[in-house]
Amino acid sequence: MQRKNINTFGIVSFKKTPAAADVVGRIRAWASGNGANVIYHPVLVDQLPLNEYAEASEAAFLDKCDAIVSVGGDGTFLSVARMSGFSEKPIVGVNLGGLGFLTDISPEYLEERLGKILHGDYTTISRMVLEASVVRDGEEVHRFKALNDVYVNRVNMPKLTSISAWCGDAFITDFFADGIIVATPSGSTAYSLSAGGPIVEPSVQAFLLTPICPHSLTERPIILPADAPVKLAVNDKNPDLLLTADGLESFNLHSGDEVIVSYSGVRKNLIQPAENSYFSLLREKLGWGRGYKKGSGQLQD
Repeated sequence: MQRKNINTFGIVSFKKTPAAADVVGRIRAWASGNGANVIYHPVLVDQLPLNEYAEASEAAFLDKCDAIVSVGGDGTFLSVARMSGFSEKPIVGVNLGGLGFLTDISPEYLEERLGKILHGDYTTISRMVLEASVVRDGEEVHRFKALNDVYVNRVNMPKLTSISAWCGDAFITDFFADGIIVATPSGSTAYSLSAGGPIVEPSVQAFLLTPICPHSLTERPIILPADAPVKLAVNDKNPDLLLTADGLESFNLHSGDEVIVSYSGVRKNLIQPAENSYFSLLREKLGWGRGYKKGSGQLQD
């Protein structure tokens, strides 16, 4: 994707921690010393010195910035993507969380990486966004979008649930499990990975269907084409179930509800330092290749 000049960085952090405040302060100092223009989300109004001002509204913040710098973990990043309406406005992720598959800039390299982005030395990664609608008695009652995943899970009741699944018009099976996940490739390293799903390179246009703790060990994750919708049907006599998008928005399901998951046609842009790749990120975050001397096959001390 063609790189665009970033003239104004919009800074947002929902974390009220010393680490987050330190990073915001460092970004402010870096911008001052490098001629970069930064603006601040209204949530930061109480964290700025007297001579700095946050935008009066979130709408003004989004309108004025060319890229958003998300300071926090992947949860903050997902909140920022949702806040921006899953538009193509790019997000730079500074990682203050755990693994951070979406937020790949470490505070250790903050100023260096921001400097490279300011001068156009970066890569724009485009990630697909899914759309899920809930159909009840033939009518749509809820709709939302997700960057990582939507999943159906139990609410309070420690019982298996039964969910039927289709790929387009083709019936897949009745899953008997704690729940089920429909993830994008971006979400393959999130809840789906914890549930035993595969890692899928983000440029692949596909859905991952991953049962959560299935009753049968032969019910395995499935990779499905994104050009056909995935339909989930909540079968009768189920306990209460919850449909959740990106861990941020939920909707209670009833027996007989159908969940239709499709590719929304929208893609969300992430800004990544040019020297990074998805596989270097996996090696770093998951510790691949550690513990052996390169080319020797021998364990390191």
